[in-house]
Parts: sequence; structure tokens; C-alpha cells
Amino acid sequence: MKRAILPVLGALVLLALALPAASQEANLSEGRALAIGMQLDYPWGGLVSVRYWFSPAFGAEEVVFVAGDLQGLGGSLTTRVLYRLADTAAVDFYVAAGVSAPFSPYGGEPVVFSAVGGIEFSFAFARNFAWNLEFGAAVTATGAVDMSIGTGIHFYF
Repeated sequence: MKRAILPVLGALVLLALALPAASQEANLSEGRALAIGMQLDYPWGGLVSVRYWFSPAFGAEEVVFVAGDLQGLGGSLTTRVLYRLADTAAVDFYVAAGVSAPFSPYGGEPVVFSAVGGIEFSFAFARNFAWNLEFGAAVTATGAVDMSIGTGIHFYF
């Protein structure tokens, strides 16, 4: 009986040591740099987005929205700086600040300055994809203040 208990106790000790190591998740956003995707933001629009993380903490993003009709081509170009506040296994928290400049053949909206807080979710089943939600404030060059919200999905190379 004692001989049967020793292997069982040994297996339980090994299992107890292995469980904490197995429960630690890998950081899904580790090593990410270049991404392309879609970013939709209110109030300034957005469509095609390119993100680049220069380091684990600092990045930049360009978002372009283009629409055309018989009068010409219009849209907006947004440039933002990103700073990652927290980097957990599957969720990252960041802040972003930038400027959106409209382009249009018939005048247009004023320049928009924005600052947002964002949450980026990574997926273990699709490590290259990340989905984000953003909330913050936007101020136009004319002084109008508005809420800023956004969402996007990006593919990291």
C-alpha cells in the first residue's frame, strides 16, 4: 500500500508544480510592430489604418478616409501618436492623441484634435488580429468640443 502511495504523491507534487506554469498565459501582443486594418472613429471618420509600434510603449497611426463623387475627391487624414499604458496577456490599454485634417474640393470641416483612451483585445486563436475600442474627446480648430469614440480591427505582421 505504501509503495502505491509514493508514486501518487510524486505525481501530485509534479502536477502542483506544473499547474502554475501552465496557467500563465503568453503575452499575445508581444513583438508586434506593423499592422494594417480598419479604424472607424467619430466625429472625424476613418477607414484604412496603418499602425506601427516603434517600441513596446510607443507607436504611431495613420488613418485615411476617402470618398468621391462627381464634384471630386474628399475625406480625411488622421495622424496619431500611441502610448501603451498597460500590457497584459490578452488586453492592452493605451492612450492616443492626434490631429485629423479633412480634404475636399469644396471646403470642409475644420481640423480636429483628439485624445482618447483605448483598449486593444488580442485573440489566442488568431494571434495576428487585434480589436480595439476607444473613448475620449475631440476639439475642432474653431473651438467646438465633442465626444470621440472609435473601434477598429488590425492585422499585425
